[in-house]
Amino acid sequence: MKQFVPIALTAALLTASFGSFAQCKHPAKGLKIHAAQQQRQHNRLEGRQGTHSGVAARGLQATAVTLPGRRVDHYWDDQTNRWGDGSIETYSYNAQGKPTQIINTDSVTNTPRSKDLLAYNGQGRITQRVQQSWNGSAYENSYRDLYTYDAQGQRIQTIYSYWSSNAWVLGGGYRSVNTYNSAGVLTSETEESLDPTTSIWEPEYRVLYTVNSNNQWSEIVFQEWENGAYVNEGRERNIVWHDWAKRLPTSSESQEWDAATTSWDNAYRYSTTYQPNGSNVTITQRVLSANILVNDDRHTYTNDNFGNEVLHLGENWVNNAWVTDHAYRQLISYTATNEVRRSVEQEYNTTTTRYDNSYLTTFGNFVTLAARRATGLEAATSLYPNPTLTTTTVTVSGLREQGAVQAEVVNTLGQVVETLTLRAQQGTISQQVNLAALPSGVYTLRLHTAEGTIAKRVVKN
Repeated sequence: MKQFVPIALTAALLTASFGSFAQCKHPAKGLKIHAAQQQRQHNRLEGRQGTHSGVAARGLQATAVTLPGRRVDHYWDDQTNRWGDGSIETYSYNAQGKPTQIINTDSVTNTPRSKDLLAYNGQGRITQRVQQSWNGSAYENSYRDLYTYDAQGQRIQTIYSYWSSNAWVLGGGYRSVNTYNSAGVLTSETEESLDPTTSIWEPEYRVLYTVNSNNQWSEIVFQEWENGAYVNEGRERNIVWHDWAKRLPTSSESQEWDAATTSWDNAYRYSTTYQPNGSNVTITQRVLSANILVNDDRHTYTNDNFGNEVLHLGENWVNNAWVTDHAYRQLISYTATNEVRRSVEQEYNTTTTRYDNSYLTTFGNFVTLAARRATGLEAATSLYPNPTLTTTTVTVSGLREQGAVQAEVVNTLGQVVETLTLRAQQGTISQQVNLAALPSGVYTLRLHTAEGTIAKRVVKN
């Protein structure tokens, strides 16, 4: 029986927008890695530039955004035991800090390779990506992705095309029909794929969400389209949330559908603990019976103080002990103003029990973009209580967007000490922000909306 998607991946799929080139680097047990890989690609397209493994440049000032104008990538060559020839990417941005052009060239000869052209809607979500290739004298079209979103900000359609005989030719696509309750919480999504030869949309799968009295998912059922009908595949139930706004679960139980007995069989239990900087540990246990659990695997994600992932450790339970199955780490260096300057990604070798170089990324030519202040919304935004000992509730209305609104907490040095996702429902946000783990001091809560940036000061006692 196929293993269905656990909630950690489902949450990532629902809160991120993915391109056609999202890759699963480590399948099977490392399903959370799949989500992370796709999120990294999303971050790159959406303008939160990072390295190959998802490093996000920090050091954003309250009234400006600093972004890299140049990025150099190198792979490690095991044969020569040195960094091989790489590629250079140069970036152009719009006023909102979204990349509108990415040019890729050879790092040795500076010969052009490709160019990406990106467009966005009023909410800053990518709507078109055109990839062009260098033919020796000019750029020519290669591929195009078109993206459509619903009122809640979820991507509901992706159309892929390729360039042939001076015209775009349909290559395929995906679309999702979503339903929501009155509070704007997703209750179902039905995925279809587009057959490029017939231009017919064909059913793929369906996900059904049970929403509790707190307007949070308590159960998720996964169904696949088989022989003209949706058939149960798996489900997650008894979901407990660490942070509903970020879709971060504390625990859940998975079950697999037994078609022969038409009943649910217990499969796994997931338990996750979190640190204030985003570091987390997830333990998966196999359910043998109602009261018997056996450890299966453990995934540890360690972030630095800027929220950048510096270690992922995957372990299996063998002979009553945790044994390393795979691991990846990043050695990150920052500029004096806390932008990521360089990152070295290394992969753990289980045979030699050491880390081997894998990927090197260097950032430069930083540009500072003046942030567009949403002064009207800023005046109507409140934080209460303020000062606070633990939590404060941010309230803002009159937003154009629905769904996710990215935000961060910044200290007096301009360092991002916490990132969070707020939820706009019918143009209004009213959500608690937890500052309990932060030292006493003055902070700025910064919200990135379609109208511009909202910055409000909060005092933590």
